[in-house]
Amino acid sequence: MITSKQLLETLYKITRYSDYKLVNSEELLLVSQKSRKAIRFVKEKQNVQSLDFLIQKTHHQIKDRLHSNPVSITIYLINQSVPAEFNSSIIKVHSLSRYSDLRHLDISRQYQIFSRIKGRQSERYYEKRLTTHHDIERAMLKFSPVTATLIMLNVIIFLIHSVITISTETGSLIEKGGLSHFNFVHGEYYRVLTAMFLHLDFSHLLLNMLSLYIFGKLTEYFFGPRRFLLIYLLSGLLGNLLSLSFDTSSVSAGASGAITGLLGALFVHMILSRKFDRKLLLQTAAGLIIFLLMSNLFGRVNNWAHFGGLFGGFFVALMFKQAKLYLYMMTVGLALIIILLLMNTFSINEENIYNDKVQAAMVQGDFKTAERLAKDIFAKGYEDADTYRLYGLVLANNQSLAEGIATWQAGLKRYPASASLNYQMALAMRANDDYKKAQLYFDKAARYMSSKDTQALKNELKVFGE
Repeated sequence: MITSKQLLETLYKITRYSDYKLVNSEELLLVSQKSRKAIRFVKEKQNVQSLDFLIQKTHHQIKDRLHSNPVSITIYLINQSVPAEFNSSIIKVHSLSRYSDLRHLDISRQYQIFSRIKGRQSERYYEKRLTTHHDIERAMLKFSPVTATLIMLNVIIFLIHSVITISTETGSLIEKGGLSHFNFVHGEYYRVLTAMFLHLDFSHLLLNMLSLYIFGKLTEYFFGPRRFLLIYLLSGLLGNLLSLSFDTSSVSAGASGAITGLLGALFVHMILSRKFDRKLLLQTAAGLIIFLLMSNLFGRVNNWAHFGGLFGGFFVALMFKQAKLYLYMMTVGLALIIILLLMNTFSINEENIYNDKVQAAMVQGDFKTAERLAKDIFAKGYEDADTYRLYGLVLANNQSLAEGIATWQAGLKRYPASASLNYQMALAMRANDDYKKAQLYFDKAARYMSSKDTQALKNELKVFGE
């Protein structure tokens, strides 16, 4: 026999793990607007006449709510048999008398999985949540498969990278797929996506996943799983592209750009739906400010990604709220924004972040690490004139000045107009007391360097060269 608590638990799970909504708590009527299907549970004893009347009444109720004919209506008689056969392509009547029957209802894939977990809450608990009319509470109670998947994916990636870092001692964010202007313009375009699923440490992951859980559930409820995923990914993408357009030196990672996009989308929904009061809008704005302030507690905060993500969420949500004509126009506008950001990204001067690593190791006096890092740059094909200069300095320290000079000469064959390499060769020739060659290299360097930077060497060569 099915108890009242078991029935309420089933209704709760159906509304939580499918797109059915309880539209009438007294008549236990659930409707799926998306699939145009309805389910009704009937506890009162039925005979042929009463059941026939109930079927007709239910059909009219569903038709009025959907503003069209339903695809199917399923009526479940609780703890009683079906009094007669009802042959209809739309309406089906079934009898349920055991708790196991409730767990095997054909509702959705998620329901099939989670209905097997026996509920341990009170009857009052299920009744209260089924009868709530607050959209925020409904959204938080609803199972959000895309949000759950994104959280799991972020956590799994973090754990995998944590294990790799411990076992190989290579925990560099750039090696994991972090966002870097230098790598992006050199063809590693995947970083605008991979950086969204990387985090600096556990506290960074925890803050972002808690925020994703709250704002993700709300956005997925109001916009649906597919649109939610599109808002999330496009917001993160636009945030990272904006970052690439203005920040050429840092390496960043995190889901915060995409999460601020969810907040932007929620603002659009709350304002345009006109279902929410000013107090809730102010609370949402406060939530955004708190999230941004909390994000700034971590090092290497990418505020460009935050602002870009927020704009992306606003823009994409507005696209979904507009008529088809405006949707097409805004889609074109979004494509133009992305093109402009890409044009700016590829037009600004790049900064070789790998050279910065070599120089940092040299400053710390770790020339063995500096040599290894420099070799890695050449192996990846990321070398430039400054790489040759740094590598030459490392070899001059680790091996001999002759090795350094050979490296600088090789660099000058590729970059003959390099001011830094010519200047470095002038210094090397001066160290070898070859002031004539030093003067030649100095003259080339002086064409591209300010007089302030070259004055000391110029005076020295003038004295010793005479």
